[in-house]
Amino acid sequence: MKKLFVIGNPIKHSMSPLIHNYWITKYLLNAAYEKKEILVEQLPKIIEDVRLGKIKGLNVTVPFKKLVFELVDIIDDTAKESMAVNTIYRKKGKIIGTNTDGLGFLESLIKDLAIKLKPGSNIFCIGAGGAAYGIISQLIKLKPDVVEISNRTEKTAIKLKNHFSDHDKTIIKVRPWGFQPNRHTDLLVNTSTHGMNHSDKLSFNLDLLSKRTFVYDIIYSPRKTELLKKADSLGLKNSNGIYMLIRQAAQSFKKWFDVDLNKEDIINVKKLLG
Repeated sequence: MKKLFVIGNPIKHSMSPLIHNYWITKYLLNAAYEKKEILVEQLPKIIEDVRLGKIKGLNVTVPFKKLVFELVDIIDDTAKESMAVNTIYRKKGKIIGTNTDGLGFLESLIKDLAIKLKPGSNIFCIGAGGAAYGIISQLIKLKPDVVEISNRTEKTAIKLKNHFSDHDKTIIKVRPWGFQPNRHTDLLVNTSTHGMNHSDKLSFNLDLLSKRTFVYDIIYSPRKTELLKKADSLGLKNSNGIYMLIRQAAQSFKKWFDVDLNKEDIINVKKLLG
């Protein structure tokens, strides 16, 4: 039986085994996917087990997404753009680190939520952490006019802006934390953890947004953050991050098993997760 793991510390909260084992069962694959909480000193050994074929593949979460850069043979473009690895697989004897978060976000936006951003659109991004890198790396391929970034620590937002400074078709602006997005905003996306705790208060005023603005919060627990509750009250279309979670997992699954999952596979997993 082929073993796969999601590694992190802590890892108890992960829904990845539910997702992947559903697809493994459906496609009659001789494999099993489990959670594995490890210490940093165990990283080299577990990646070497992938190299030796003892482990089919890995998902990587906090705090190891950057630490594995030095342990794999190839860092692909998605991981370079995202500044993080969340999936590890073996191909032609080489251990490859990739990142499926950004593509998972974009596919969820287009395929599940039917949101089509035209060239010249305006995007407002809350947060400048690891998730923002992957998401913005995909969004700028749609050639938006402007991406505005608001982060609690301005220096971190400037670093994110500079990372994408060579994309001259898109203007990237750093805004103060709590800056008010306006009617020109086509997509507002929260890539931060702000809103994950029930005590987190809404830091952004959405009153100036137009009815065409789509509000996307990548947090999926709780299902309705204060940001999404406010969007609901204003009649704005919105979504939490459950589809992104499933779509990024589908991209990992494709790397390991070369299986293209269909719309039914996505919908059934969403039902499974509740």
